[in-house]
Amino acid sequence: MKCSIKQYAILLIIICMGLYSCSKSDIMYYEGGNALHFMKLRQGLSFMTNMEAEKDTMQIKVLLVGNPVDRDREFAVEVVSDSITTATSDQYRVIKAVVPANDTIGTLVLEVCNPKFLGINESTLVLKLAVKDNENFKVGGWLNYSAIILTWTTDLVQPETWRAMRFFFTSKYSSNVYRAIIASTGLTEFWYYDPDPETGYRLDQYEGWVYGKMFGDWIREYNKTHDDVYRHDDGAYKGEEIVPIY
Repeated sequence: MKCSIKQYAILLIIICMGLYSCSKSDIMYYEGGNALHFMKLRQGLSFMTNMEAEKDTMQIKVLLVGNPVDRDREFAVEVVSDSITTATSDQYRVIKAVVPANDTIGTLVLEVCNPKFLGINESTLVLKLAVKDNENFKVGGWLNYSAIILTWTTDLVQPETWRAMRFFFTSKYSSNVYRAIIASTGLTEFWYYDPDPETGYRLDQYEGWVYGKMFGDWIREYNKTHDDVYRHDDGAYKGEEIVPIY
């Protein structure tokens, strides 16, 4: 049996309507089951720039995969007692762990004690924390970031924003490089690719050039006034001369 053009057109419309209805029924809408995970796997804090502080606070972000509501909600964490954790319960304190009303980003505020004042030999303490189910949230979300390793130390910690720093200051990292960045610019982080999580401000390329020149001038002044040039003091480039980009 041959089909007319009109019959083909009707058949095509029926098929298209069927596909459309299937596609609509296959759309998945999120319907609750609020879950949380950390936004990174590691985070560090250094007392190097504030050595006389007995305590400091770490702000650790979590991401809500679910529905914001019009009230603050507390979330829970627990210590992962494995070979990674070295800090004891008297060396830190959870101040709060809250996802604010109408927001999808929550904050764990952790108060940590300066190892310098604890009467211990260790200069670095490590704490591994995991998100824990409670009445408000389940562990889970888009990424397998249910646990985070937190480090605080009297030594220098490589800044989170080194990836941006290396394009304006120098391409090789060491503790002496970071010391020179702090000494020459006053910056401990360089929010270029990402905005400052506290203020939302992002440095532009021109500011990067200015700060890079400040760093370079500091290195050149050091080299002029010392018997040896300024060198990397640790890491893969230990002993090499630090060469500024600008």
